[in-house]
Parts: sequence; structure tokens; C-alpha cells
Amino acid sequence: MEGALAFRRAFHVASPIFLAYYVLPEDLGGGVTRAAVTLLFLGTALCIEVARIALGVHLFGMRPYEGRRVSAYMQGTAALAFGIFAVQDPRIVVPVFVGMAWIDPLCALARSRGWHRGIPVIAYAAVFLGVEAAISPFLPEPLGWPTQVLFALLATAIAMPLEGPRLPQIDDDFLMVFVPAAVLSAVAIALRAGSLL
Repeated sequence: MEGALAFRRAFHVASPIFLAYYVLPEDLGGGVTRAAVTLLFLGTALCIEVARIALGVHLFGMRPYEGRRVSAYMQGTAALAFGIFAVQDPRIVVPVFVGMAWIDPLCALARSRGWHRGIPVIAYAAVFLGVEAAISPFLPEPLGWPTQVLFALLATAIAMPLEGPRLPQIDDDFLMVFVPAAVLSAVAIALRAGSLL
């Protein structure tokens, strides 16, 4: 079980590699677009997931209760797909996804060690702001500092209560990306409407 736990946490920490979508050129040549390749990847992952559930296959790193439901792996992938194709804005999607990927395992570690709950909360806000600062030089319209702080506080307030509770069919990997990304997207739309973004 220790190996499965280590694999799951390593996968979590490494999963932001999928955000490479944002650095790929839109046209990959030969009439192939990055969106098409991403949809092919998502479709393949979905087919594997359906087959896994139908055949009762337990993939390495999965928790025992995931056997007959959509796995955390697939739910995290679905949340990222929502971010990429519905939200689209890397200023929202990238820090929210990295926040889930890095802070969810930190929360589990904090629980197992008896650390104060405030540690992962502060870490989430710090990761959000750090990621925003890291990607800002590469964006045509980076968020200003006041908006970065606002988004970091909102995302932290939304994502952190969603981490941990075991719901029968919905994983926190999905909720920690989907809900903050949807709310921040709505806030961004409101700020743009008011000429504040």
C-alpha cells in the first residue's frame, strides 16, 4: 500500500506537466491542432476508464473505493479539460490546477502528521500567487497584483473546503479544479464587464 500511496502522490505532483498544452503552438503542422491532439488524448483516457470500470480492473495507485466509480485520475483529467476548453484562461486554469495537484497531497500529509490545517491553506494561496507570478511574463495580458491577490484568496477559500470530504461519486481532484475555475471565470467576466480587468 505504501508504494501505491507514493505513486499517487508522485502522480499528483507531476500532473501539471499536462499544462504544457498552453505552451504548444495552436497549429502542430499537417493540419493537426493542439486542441485535436488534446481531444484524442481525452477520448483515449475516457475509453480506458470505461473499459476499466466495465472489466473491474484496479489500476495501480487507485484507492479501494474507486473500483466501481470514475477514478480520481479521470476526474482530475475531466476537470482540466473543463479548464482548457470551457474556462480557457491560463491565468485561472494554471494556478487552480497546480493548486490541486500540489496542495491535495500536502493536505493528506498534514492530516497524517497532525499538522495544523492552516499550513496547507497558506500553502495553497502561496502556490497560487507564485504560479501567477511565474506565468505572468509569458502572458499577453497578465493579471495585475490586486487581481492576483483577489483570485488567490477566492480560490483558496473555495478549493480548501472541497479537499478531503469523501463523496460517493465525486473526487476532490475534480472539485478542487472545477469549482474554483468556474467561480474565478465568472468573477473575471464580471470584472471585464465593469472594465476592471
